Amino acid sequence: MVKPHEYLNANVALRRAVGAGVDELLAPHELGAGEHNRNYWFEVPSSGRRFVLRVNVTAQPFHDNQVAYEFGALECLGPSGRTPRAVYLDDSESAPGLGALVIGYCEGDELDFDNLRPGDLRCAAQLMADVHAVPVGEGCPMHRPADPLRELFDECMKRFEVYRASSNEDARVTKWAQRFIGAARPLLDVPCRSSDCTHIVNTETLPSHFLIPEASAASAAKAPVQGGRFCDNPGAFIDWERPIIGEVAQDVAYFVSPTTTFWDSDFLFPAGEIDAFVDDYWRAVDGRFARGNFDERFRAYLVMTALRSVTWCCRALATGHNRQKTSEKLPVYLSDDFMQMLADRCFNL
Repeated sequence: MVKPHEYLNANVALRRAVGAGVDELLAPHELGAGEHNRNYWFEVPSSGRRFVLRVNVTAQPFHDNQVAYEFGALECLGPSGRTPRAVYLDDSESAPGLGALVIGYCEGDELDFDNLRPGDLRCAAQLMADVHAVPVGEGCPMHRPADPLRELFDECMKRFEVYRASSNEDARVTKWAQRFIGAARPLLDVPCRSSDCTHIVNTETLPSHFLIPEASAASAAKAPVQGGRFCDNPGAFIDWERPIIGEVAQDVAYFVSPTTTFWDSDFLFPAGEIDAFVDDYWRAVDGRFARGNFDERFRAYLVMTALRSVTWCCRALATGHNRQKTSEKLPVYLSDDFMQMLADRCFNL
């Protein structure tokens, strides 16, 4: 794969898109790597403007062109003012990895559940609400499942089948997973309302996807209880590699799920604080779209988010993994104590 330094300085179209002069050197700096992308930030010396180069290394399951999909999503979300600006797309055969895109650099601190500042959660709620309120245009190229909840369940079952077919199946883990599948299946009987499946949702509202400036958190903490805006600039909502057109309940449930918060921290939302976050989210929506069937589907998505995590861990157990975070967390997530916590908090078993 072509090295980021060579790519940034040899690609004429990219340099033109970011406003770099002919003789300006663009120096990439590692920003972070996930399962699907490698990220680098760079600065144009003459303007001081910063950008992010995202190189795709593994595509998400429901599209063939990861970078084009994410670029299109960011173009659709641009009116929100809360997402990175789409700057340049390269899905040619000469692009590094499976394709690359350049997006605007966003300032702010990653949300840290272990070190929450007063106002952080309100900013996260406002970021989600502002993004969800963006009207979906006719030309928006996002995947639009007929029933996002059922699609999630089907993904879970595919992961579980991979695990069951492997030589690493653990009877104890299988028993837990089967109990959870049995609890989740009846939730599919409540269909998705077409009027609710009209929002661009991230589907993976991890804390690292929320960049919140310290001043914004402080401002949000002082906001009055009444009113739809907690602060003028809550920060940025980043990482749009797997969005769909679906239900806002999916994003909100994923954010507060114990399987989400505990992955990067030791934090679990107390029940009362989940309700408070949901209230803040709808306060931030401020009437821009209807609540619809949110409450019933929110509970269903809490269950499906937990099942998604359990079956993901099952597949990781079956196929192996090479990330340190997974090595640290997988035994905890598959422990009886953690499974029992999920049974109590999410599945009501």
